[in-house]
Amino acid sequence: MVELQQLCDKVPSYDSKIAFKTIEKELGRTVDELFSEITPEPVAAASLGQVYKATLRSTGQTVAVKVQRPA
Repeated sequence: MVELQQLCDKVPSYDSKIAFKTIEKELGRTVDELFSEITPEPVAAASLGQVYKATLRSTGQTVAVKVQRPA
């Protein structure tokens, strides 16, 4: 039960520069190549990661980009 209590919502976000580098490393392209727009700060953060609102450059579709918190 203690482990589950550590998985909390509404925790402070971590630096977006780290998150964007994670996106680039995982997807093999720059954030600018992938998205025409992305929020500079996360719209939500939790113990496991954070979420950004973005627009795909390829289709114009609005998406949620979930990035796992660094270890």
